Amino acid sequence: MIAFAITDALVVIGAFLGIYLLWPHRRDGKVRMIRFGLGFMAFAALIGVVRFASGQIGELAGLHSLATDFAGAAGLLLIATGLMLKTRAVKLDSGITRYIRYGIPALVAFLMFFPGTEALISLLPMLALVLGLAASVMLVMHGQRPAGLVWLGSFVLIGAVSLLIGGSRTESTLGITNWHIYHATLGIWAVMVGEATNRLMKR
Repeated sequence: MIAFAITDALVVIGAFLGIYLLWPHRRDGKVRMIRFGLGFMAFAALIGVVRFASGQIGELAGLHSLATDFAGAAGLLLIATGLMLKTRAVKLDSGITRYIRYGIPALVAFLMFFPGTEALISLLPMLALVLGLAASVMLVMHGQRPAGLVWLGSFVLIGAVSLLIGGSRTESTLGITNWHIYHATLGIWAVMVGEATNRLMKR
């Protein structure tokens, strides 16, 4: 099971690299949303590293699943929302930006406590994907091609791997377990998010 811990670690490393790339822009409220989103991804993957490296596969399965669902909903939505606000150059008071940054994960956590909300929560990553793709296309069309193309590539990548692999992570593709393909791709995606945001901030 150490292989599963290693590929989860790739997500942690990728997310931290993405966060590190955004360190010079850490005071920007919209960039903080993106960094928060990457942080949630890293935290969920870190639980996976501990789960598989320690051999507590069954004991930590529930917590790992919960953190993954939360990161997929709140984390991805934070990233897409931060990008859309930055793309549209929406001027918001720092207090409002803070409410959005904390409000999205709080809302997702609140929904996760209630039974029967699974379908609603599962729609949030799709909403984030649509927002992200729309914002990326806007960047490309409005003269921000370097940043827009990297953003577009990142959302196409995460959308494609989620669609193609989805819940079949225990199956194999070309002899490689889908779990490893998905998590390695997620690590690359996290770095792309950091680089795309960095390019956008340097425009």
